[in-house]
Amino acid sequence: IQWPCPNPETAETAATKYDKRLYSKGIFATPDRRARFAALHSNGLAEPPNERYPFVLTTGRLYGHWHTQTRTGRIEKIQKMHPAPFLEMNPRDAQRLEVQSDEWVEVRSQRGTARLPVLVTQNIRQGSLFVPMHWGSLWADDAECNALTHPVACPISGQPELKACAVQVVPLNRLHPDQSALPEALPQTLESSILSAAPTP
Repeated sequence: IQWPCPNPETAETAATKYDKRLYSKGIFATPDRRARFAALHSNGLAEPPNERYPFVLTTGRLYGHWHTQTRTGRIEKIQKMHPAPFLEMNPRDAQRLEVQSDEWVEVRSQRGTARLPVLVTQNIRQGSLFVPMHWGSLWADDAECNALTHPVACPISGQPELKACAVQVVPLNRLHPDQSALPEALPQTLESSILSAAPTP
């Protein structure tokens, strides 16, 4: 089903009026049926990093999961591919913070916190961090990335800036000297589980 969705009685007429894919005839939903373009210039990040929150956190998807796992959370193959949330960090940042892969950290923004194991990788640039957006309270504790993001949106499109916010990172073992207070270890390391699930060439 797609918009516009005609009544069954007029389906034949609609088939000649509308394309299967919107806008392929160059007709748009404007008074003169012509497209509108907006020439915009970037204003930069709504929340740039600073001395207290020195990292830029970006959020996004993983290959296997759908949104907040509403369609994929109980599929065994995908759970093996992406077993748990994590925080990607550049090796130089990890060295400076003295953390290693699988070590738990607390990520803090001005709005909230999340607790995640680190995945040290060259896939993320220095000064930036990445958290997948698929884990909410249904699938993990204290791992919801949108507890960290801010509500600022584009004034024209209304699209929220969920891809960048300023955060700080604190290793959990420095918050809790008693190691028993740390989250339970994963059944296998994040790095090994991700590598074992990666498609073979």
